[in-house]
Amino acid sequence: MSVRRREIAWLWAGCCLLFLTGFGAAAAAAEEVAITDDLACSGLEGALDRSLGFLRTVAPATAYRVADRTIPVQRLTASLLHLQRLLAAHPSPEALAREIDRAYERIQVNSMSGPTAGRMLITGYYQPIFAGRLDRQPPFVHPLYQVPADLLIRQHQGNKKILGRRMNSVVVPYWTRGEIEQQGLLRGRELVWLKDPFDAFTLHIQGSGIIQLADGSRRGVHYASSNGRPYRSIGALMVSSGRMRRAEVTMDSLRRYIEEHPEERDLILHHNDSFIFFQWSEPGPAIGSLGQPLTPGRSLATDHRWYPPGSLVYLDSRRPIMAADGQVQDWQPLRRLATVQDTGSALAGPNRIDIFWGTGAQAGREAGQMKEEGKVEILLLKEGFDL
Repeated sequence: MSVRRREIAWLWAGCCLLFLTGFGAAAAAAEEVAITDDLACSGLEGALDRSLGFLRTVAPATAYRVADRTIPVQRLTASLLHLQRLLAAHPSPEALAREIDRAYERIQVNSMSGPTAGRMLITGYYQPIFAGRLDRQPPFVHPLYQVPADLLIRQHQGNKKILGRRMNSVVVPYWTRGEIEQQGLLRGRELVWLKDPFDAFTLHIQGSGIIQLADGSRRGVHYASSNGRPYRSIGALMVSSGRMRRAEVTMDSLRRYIEEHPEERDLILHHNDSFIFFQWSEPGPAIGSLGQPLTPGRSLATDHRWYPPGSLVYLDSRRPIMAADGQVQDWQPLRRLATVQDTGSALAGPNRIDIFWGTGAQAGREAGQMKEEGKVEILLLKEGFDL
């Protein structure tokens, strides 16, 4: 969740993706059910405004390829504007459902024939708040780093590609997480110090967060770049090594395991070669890859090759209800309208969606439980509808 491209995704995403193996990618109409919204459309208009803010900066000739069709940016914009007009009339849930059914084409990108048609993995992410210090002072000894001077980056038409580093006139891959941390290769490039190595790792996964300093002030940290190494899920490692069952893997359970087995900490964390570099930002709302503030429960991170940035989507899954002790008390339907405002390197293909849950510990606990099957549809205003 950052102005980056977030080189990130949930720790356990890799192991949860096992049940998605073999899915097709042809776009097709989904089996349609009536549109409902478990949040009663709260926060939706603001989220639409922010996606429109992005789409208005896109060149008018831009079109997005989604499976076997081309979607002009004007159609994405029209889809959001029409929904805004519907919401402005404050329709009943039933009336809104009827109008959406009348006006919108519903596309299930990951549809295919067979028993696994349309199944997806829907996860959550959040903006954490951690204590930190600007100088190294025990127990604050675990740094976040600025972009190193020797990182080679090629910029082409707004897209960044990490090339690595130069060694004896040859470009080689940049250092891995393990090499950076074990050998102190970036000493002097520290941005801020944290007291828990899993806090630092969590910020690498989430892409941004808020640091609370000793005087009570807060500063934001935000994705600036990465080492270009592929993301590897430590959740998948925990499952494949027999340390955990897949159903047990959450952010809290991973943190707890590492606290209870400190001798295994580096082995586990260094399994993920990907490493994130940070910069300071304002300690406000989390910012997605479109440069827009994210709306809890409404902003989605996806693979933009399948779900165009700014597009309107409908989610159908379930969400956790947490008890006071931090355990899942119940599950309730998650059926809502949302919009694509972020992306992530582990969100490859049409079968993965990440929902931004919000800021702080409670959002983190709930987001950490989300690894649910579900369905996702792109909603496009039918051709011929006037605005």
